[in-house]
Amino acid sequence: MERAILLQIGDTTTSKRKALREFSDKALSEFNRLFEERDFCLKFMDFHRKVYSATKKNTSFNAQVICDIERRVWKSKGKARRITAQFNIPRNCKTFSAKSLDFVELGLYPRNRVAVPLVKNRNWQRYHDLLAGGWNCKTYGLTSDLQIVAYLNKEEVGLPPKRNILGVDVNSKCFAISVVSPEGKVLHQDYFGKDIWVRRKKIFERKGILRSHFDRGSSYAGKALEKTKRDEHNFVKNRIGEVVRDITDLALRFDADISIENLHRFSPEGRKFNREVMRIPFFTFKNNLIARCADKEITLNIVDAWHTSKFCNHCGAVGKGHDSSNYALFRCKKCGVLANSDRNAGTNIAIKSLLERKDVLTDKTFQISNRRVPVNGLVRSDEVGLSQVAVQHSNHSDGMPTTFSRG
Repeated sequence: MERAILLQIGDTTTSKRKALREFSDKALSEFNRLFEERDFCLKFMDFHRKVYSATKKNTSFNAQVICDIERRVWKSKGKARRITAQFNIPRNCKTFSAKSLDFVELGLYPRNRVAVPLVKNRNWQRYHDLLAGGWNCKTYGLTSDLQIVAYLNKEEVGLPPKRNILGVDVNSKCFAISVVSPEGKVLHQDYFGKDIWVRRKKIFERKGILRSHFDRGSSYAGKALEKTKRDEHNFVKNRIGEVVRDITDLALRFDADISIENLHRFSPEGRKFNREVMRIPFFTFKNNLIARCADKEITLNIVDAWHTSKFCNHCGAVGKGHDSSNYALFRCKKCGVLANSDRNAGTNIAIKSLLERKDVLTDKTFQISNRRVPVNGLVRSDEVGLSQVAVQHSNHSDGMPTTFSRG
């Protein structure tokens, strides 16, 4: 497990801030220069041999900083507007305490180390709590706005599975929650984050107006547009954090592990569909959820997204998914059940996670309904990493309920 915490630099001398600023600007300039040098290199080692000596001569950076910049340039898709230079302990960085302050000493150049004090705020306290909780920090970063990033990691420890599963369906307008027991009973359903889309829709409209004025040459519109983008980013970040807190609290309340889909950013569905997906803050949500689950000792499961919105959690039939007349409704053509499509998908995610549990697959079957409808390929072994696993219909002639079992 990995996470990063932003630590604020405290009061320091003008010469130290100048040295940090010069280093940060030089690192950004070198990053963009190396990106132009990356062409015609088929392998990273070819790129490294091509640029390392020149970079060492041009910047006098430490070897570790140069190699880190090279690796990120190799993975980058374009030039950068800002960069976080990383320093590894113990070769290029160290920490110490003096006069009731914590310091991080960064090796900017081979013979130039700068010790910067850290502000004792909430992030600093959180950072120390994580270190006391078994997290390790071997790398620090210097951002373009002169703040320190602490990169922490911790070895994952397997947690005993909780009784129930909380499935989360992430869509363009909200987060649909369903808590399902091993017996297939839905214990609780809810929605979170509905206000995110309402607020962002208004922001999109304002950004469109400001962009049109900016294109006509209005300097005020350009400044207002940048401010609107910052406000949107901060709002989404804060609300996602609150939503994740509420979801994890709900999971603890119902003694449940959490399951989400393995969503992809792009889809072959088309440009319009991709624009909708890009408006979903899924990756911000996922990273936040991973960190919060680690803190509260909740297992987070990533399940295959195959057919989660297309099969009926009442009878198991796979269909086209949403109702043709109303996108928000799910209508099953086999059993006729009518349900909210988001709640149906959230329940299906929880069901898939239950089906992937080893104790469910090896010791017993999982009861899902009392109807007999064929089901094909709800859990794919090549996606979830399990051998000989399928979700099938057990066609009993003795009136027993429909079950999904090991194929």
